[in-house]
Amino acid sequence: MKLLNFLADGQAHFGLAVDGYAVPFTALQAHERTSFPELESIYTYLESLPESFEHASMLADRVPGLIELGDTQGMYPIIGVRILPPIPKPAALLDFALTPRHLVNSMRTMLRHEFGSLASRLVSSLLEKRMYRMSSSPTPPYYKGNHLSVIGDHDEIGWPSYTSYPDIEPELAILTGRPGHKIAGYMIFNDASARDVQFPEMFGSGPARSKDFSKGNGLGPFLVTPDEIPDPLSLNVIARVGERFVWKGSTLEYAVRPERVVDYFEGIFTLVPGVVLGMGTIPGCTGLDNDQWIEPGEIVEIMFEGLGTLHQKVPTVPAGLEKSRWEQRF
Repeated sequence: MKLLNFLADGQAHFGLAVDGYAVPFTALQAHERTSFPELESIYTYLESLPESFEHASMLADRVPGLIELGDTQGMYPIIGVRILPPIPKPAALLDFALTPRHLVNSMRTMLRHEFGSLASRLVSSLLEKRMYRMSSSPTPPYYKGNHLSVIGDHDEIGWPSYTSYPDIEPELAILTGRPGHKIAGYMIFNDASARDVQFPEMFGSGPARSKDFSKGNGLGPFLVTPDEIPDPLSLNVIARVGERFVWKGSTLEYAVRPERVVDYFEGIFTLVPGVVLGMGTIPGCTGLDNDQWIEPGEIVEIMFEGLGTLHQKVPTVPAGLEKSRWEQRF
């Protein structure tokens, strides 16, 4: 199933995306003369697994037949609704760096902007093996993201005044459910970043201003349940930046599987329903990987096979843009 939150007719709905329609669970329950309180919201859904999944699946099975009969009362053409984040207020947002090639690419670009091409070549060769070891370590590093800065499909990315190098980061994200059903589903995560302030943070307490700014965490468009994604590490990824760049990658490059990510956290603390776990950036699909940068006013499209396409808008250059640590772009 593809679960979604959306706005239509001035109201917020929780439901399904099926055959071009956004279908509220309230409409389906009224049609079937049933009542499932666990389908009231994404939060009650997560708290009520696996019963909520079973009831949602039963209702979802009815939708294609209703559409075929022309009985679409209470349904909305999905193209005409505003899709909200699958979980607007996560319990927490935690992010890994489980793709070593992205780390190597990123470090090379950062070093080149920080110290020049020669330093980049010398230092990156020393760091490359370390990056690969870190990504596949039994205790891989992670950081805590700003779970209060979530945006959804077609929303505008934040651009703080202290950066001239805003960037996107397409990631596979896990959403947690209850114990015994720890992976409630998968979604696209755009971990927007401020690159020209990131380098010093990587040698301190970790990402802070480079990641935690307002409207910096794009989620969506759907939460896709695990039964639809038999192998989450076999998904093709395409990121389109306006009409200028098309970057391609794959979830094949993750060093560990989602189940191990969840188990790892369970050894540290109890995961509650509604935690977003980012697996790390898809290599080759960021400005930092390619030293190519998004421009004001562009539309970014992030497509994950089986998960849909997350659209994000790049805003205009912020007022009072500060001097960059790198070459000034604007």
